[in-house]
Amino acid sequence: MIRRVGFFAEGNEDGDPAVYSESLTLAMEGPPAPDEDRVLSYLKGGEEIYSTMGAERDAISGDEWIGGAGSLMTDGEWVWPVELVHYLSRYHIALPADFLEHVRKSGYQAPQVPDERSREIMAEIFPRRPSPWQ
Repeated sequence: MIRRVGFFAEGNEDGDPAVYSESLTLAMEGPPAPDEDRVLSYLKGGEEIYSTMGAERDAISGDEWIGGAGSLMTDGEWVWPVELVHYLSRYHIALPADFLEHVRKSGYQAPQVPDERSREIMAEIFPRRPSPWQ
């Protein structure tokens, strides 16, 4: 089962509360990681498995647009929205300890994700629903 990080409730009020369960405002209160630059590099180096051409306003300030918001990245074990990079670099948010431990154990190098694993992750995130016309 894929683990999720950075799916914040703020800005996703209509989203599934099981998915958007993290709080950006609470993450802003926590201490930033001392190795934040290396964690950012890891996040940027993930495999993009879902791309959008949209943009969303920063959920905290509203003064900046985040390009590609809604796109998803993965390392094969975790999945995160591309806007996580924006919030980490701008607000120096705290990330879950188990995610940080995973990143550090990997030597801050996101692995290449095989196509088959990417398809499995996509099927888990976007399960197919039977058509009502069948």
